[in-house]
Amino acid sequence: MNLIRPSILTLFLAASYFPTAIAGESVMIMAKETEASVPPRSARLKLVNLPTLEFGMRASFKCAGEAESLTLSIADTFRTLLADAITDQRSAEIALSVPAGQLALAASSTFCLQDDPGGTDELLVPGFATAHASLRCRNDAGVTVYFASAPLQVRLSCQRPSSENQSSSPDR
Repeated sequence: MNLIRPSILTLFLAASYFPTAIAGESVMIMAKETEASVPPRSARLKLVNLPTLEFGMRASFKCAGEAESLTLSIADTFRTLLADAITDQRSAEIALSVPAGQLALAASSTFCLQDDPGGTDELLVPGFATAHASLRCRNDAGVTVYFASAPLQVRLSCQRPSSENQSSSPDR
């Protein structure tokens, strides 16, 4: 039994080391924190509806051969950069505008309630969705595809009417 463990460990280490060293291909993705404002909601609603969100992303990539395409996606929204846009490049920056219906709702019992002006007016929602990158490379050995992903983070702020507008009401 002891002889099997070292050989399994050796195979694992070799498998994790050699593809990177031999191929020299990879893709990494990073996403900026996104901010959005939402209107106050009724206290009976436990979920916060998200608006369309704009995500800024950067992908770094390397192909041993030629990069054929780089696709960046969030939910059902994607953008593909073809070879002519990424030739001789090592990175690409894009913005994806993701419609509200493609994203999960944020759950909170205290954020941005109509009848609770003392409640929480800012909410950080980490990891509620994921950005994905797909890199397609071609060389003499054939075509390979590499994938990467990164969690997305959104900072929501409550869009309350200003207190000046409320105090200058003609009813007072």
